[in-house]
Amino acid sequence: MSSTTEPTTESQSRRGSYAAIEFTPDVKQQCLKQVEFYFSEFNLPYDKFLRMTVEKNDGWVPITTIATFNRMKKFRPVDKVVEALRESKILTVSEDGENIRRNEPLDFEGAKNARLEQNKRTLAVMNFPHENVEDMTALQEKLEEFFGKFFEINQVRLRRDHTKKFNGTAIVQFKNLGDAEEFLKTYSGEDAESLSYEGRKLEVFSKKQFDLQREATRSKNFSGSGQKARSFTGHRKNMPKSRRSNKKEENKSETKSENESKEESAPADN
Repeated sequence: MSSTTEPTTESQSRRGSYAAIEFTPDVKQQCLKQVEFYFSEFNLPYDKFLRMTVEKNDGWVPITTIATFNRMKKFRPVDKVVEALRESKILTVSEDGENIRRNEPLDFEGAKNARLEQNKRTLAVMNFPHENVEDMTALQEKLEEFFGKFFEINQVRLRRDHTKKFNGTAIVQFKNLGDAEEFLKTYSGEDAESLSYEGRKLEVFSKKQFDLQREATRSKNFSGSGQKARSFTGHRKNMPKSRRSNKKEENKSETKSENESKEESAPADN
């Protein structure tokens, strides 16, 4: 998700090559909501790339990195993004406007237990049209709107195959357990009501059923995920000083890890 060029001026490095848009109040709110999602308890503990960046830099993440995420590319110029983020009540922008972090750090260990509860509210919906998908961001927004008509949801993630293309499966996390259970009961099983999208009948499974099916398929047909791992090496320049001045120098070696959240596009493809 990092920039592929090294511009020589601050203006070039932070503004990129994307067209500027008018930052209306609605656009500013959309921008702020998206970044707050990236740092939320629903995304950050499970986004390996973003979590690794946070852990190595005392919670800070370069705003230029955030700006390269697919769902953030439409928000330009980046100066306006910084202005929007300064209004957040849960995030803090550094004085120089270069980095951002949560006001209150997340307990990643506690998040593991929370994920077990979240999985109970998560369903897999399969068989979406995927043969000619060109704009994943647009599809993401359409499916969020589609599921939002049924119940309130926390997030929708789009699964990708080994070529990074949408494979027709959406992972949907509902806000309430009761809503997830009702949706599953209504649209799965022998007496299920028909659920369709753009004329194609959809299949609904619990997260547990989906994981078991995926693991069985992977064991039979694949030797690995085929995904390219992203890595974050070292401490970024211009990072604000650590909260802990006596913190020992971190181990400089790290292993590459797969980014599951990008495999499923967030809110935060990425």
